[in-house]
Amino acid sequence: MIRQHLHFPHYFKIHLPVQLEELYLTAALMDFAGAAIALFEPIFLWTLGYGIRQIMMFYLLLYGVYFFVLPLGGKFVARYGPERSIMVSTVCLVGYFLALVGIQVYWWLFMVAPILFALQKTFYWPAYHFEFMRYSSKQERGREFSGIWAITTLMYVLGPVAGGFVVKFFGFTPLFVGAAAIILLSSLPLFATKNLPKPEAYSYWNSLRLPFRRRYLKSTFGYLGLGGELIGMTVWPIFIFLIYGDLFNLGLLVGAAALVTAVTTLVAGKWTDRTAKRRVLSISAISEAVTWLLRIFARFPPFVFVLDTLGRITHNSVFVSLTAMTYDRAHDDDYSWHGVYYEQGFALAKSLVAVLVITLSAAADPFNVAFLLAGLFSFMHLAF
Repeated sequence: MIRQHLHFPHYFKIHLPVQLEELYLTAALMDFAGAAIALFEPIFLWTLGYGIRQIMMFYLLLYGVYFFVLPLGGKFVARYGPERSIMVSTVCLVGYFLALVGIQVYWWLFMVAPILFALQKTFYWPAYHFEFMRYSSKQERGREFSGIWAITTLMYVLGPVAGGFVVKFFGFTPLFVGAAAIILLSSLPLFATKNLPKPEAYSYWNSLRLPFRRRYLKSTFGYLGLGGELIGMTVWPIFIFLIYGDLFNLGLLVGAAALVTAVTTLVAGKWTDRTAKRRVLSISAISEAVTWLLRIFARFPPFVFVLDTLGRITHNSVFVSLTAMTYDRAHDDDYSWHGVYYEQGFALAKSLVAVLVITLSAAADPFNVAFLLAGLFSFMHLAF
């Protein structure tokens, strides 16, 4: 079980429910494997000859499918429990990594891989949100979530460095296979405590229509600000790869930026608990928008590093406050559908950004188009 470090008692919540400790450990293992892969996924596709527009089509398929199958994940969690759902998600993720390996030989796996990733997300994220909503404390939710997100960020310190080392000296295939092995082990901590699932009623169609109901339109619009995250996980890594050139150096850069971010994420969690969450979200969203707009002018390695670090800090502040507000709005009987609704916001936002990048980059530099869109979308958080 995870024990928080005594040097940071006011940033971490010391006494966590055992279910959250298990979730922390599972998330840490999965995030380490994901962090070793995520930075290099778009670069891998780029080195195979796919351009920005084609890569955006890859992710448009991913998030388009994700939006429509996501309510099925909520239904599965409601029926069988989050632990089983996360276990199924690991199998789908392993399939995704193996499909990435296969793209080098079979081009049609370019269409299969994003569907497998969409299924992984479908089974993982509703279960993750359900578990956190059920066992977290409303009064300390900012610190609890920033704690798990800081651990996630720390994995994004170690993961890119490890991934860069493996890719540089052994290639992409060993990286994907090694990550798959870690993923298979990641869900085991959730079964350390026996939690019998209590089946709940859940409607696929009601969940699918939820983001478009008048009552939730404002929140849905606020979630669209998450669209910039797609640029951060696809276009930005390719851009800094072109600036730095070496994959291992790229991993070191991102790892160093993530280390700074991990500490500031803890501060963001404490700030979120002590300050009006909407204020934290507003300040962070505007700051994030500015960092995206500045990336249009980034051409030198030191400037790229500074902007990468600031971008991660502001995004994590947005994410901690937005997630805490989302969890606060979930009532005791709303866990399953509210977690799905949050993820629907991600899917809609990223699908929309992908469509716009594909469309607009036909007439302008795709990198500048992507950074401008990410900055503009960040302002949408203000509607939440």
